[in-house]
Amino acid sequence: MALYSDFLDDAKEMLADFGVTLTDSAGNTFLAMVTDPSVSQALQAGGFLEQTSFTAKVAADTAAWTASDGRVGASVAALSGAVAVSTLAIGKTASVANLGVRIVASSHKPGSAWVILQLTTDTQ
Repeated sequence: MALYSDFLDDAKEMLADFGVTLTDSAGNTFLAMVTDPSVSQALQAGGFLEQTSFTAKVAADTAAWTASDGRVGASVAALSGAVAVSTLAIGKTASVANLGVRIVASSHKPGSAWVILQLTTDTQ
């Protein structure tokens, strides 16, 4: 798995350079690459509701780590048994750059350096 460790090291370097803080519902922190916001409408009882969505990528590491600049890269592992930890599960809440969000999808391919989270603004 030498190639995987190279991918993971590269992901951590990108996070150290460009990452923003994502805090999960348990207070664990991760550096994340976050896309630009996308605004969409969802049909709800009584009309349409505008939601802002993002994609966030955290390093698919099995242990806590510190970024090269000294920031906490992940205060806990992002993966446990090749699955994202329970605090990054669908339906959980988080905060990205002080914006409350809800995780609506989560994916990780074995061998990938990233856990990819689809987030929407928390409207509940």
